Amino acid sequence: MTTLKNTLHDSNNGLDYTMVNGYYLPNLTVAAPTEQHPTGRWGRLHKRYLKEHHPIRYNQLLLSGELGSYLAKLDKQVEEQLALTVRQMRDSAVG
Repeated sequence: MTTLKNTLHDSNNGLDYTMVNGYYLPNLTVAAPTEQHPTGRWGRLHKRYLKEHHPIRYNQLLLSGELGSYLAKLDKQVEEQLALTVRQMRDSAVG
């Protein structure tokens, strides 16, 4: 009878696997975010939208460590667009 190794490496995809309850499971880790970015209202709303309607995209961003910077960038863009819209509405009402 052959005994199975507790860990193995697949050279085709570069992943390491560990034996758990008779199954080989990949050793996956979440990438640590390089920087912490504050996420405002619009970023939190978009995060919820991604979770509910685009879970694959959400998981890709989360696992790659890019979610925080993506949401912070989106939040900044929305704030700038909102400020521009309010300014244009104010100018058209005055003029």
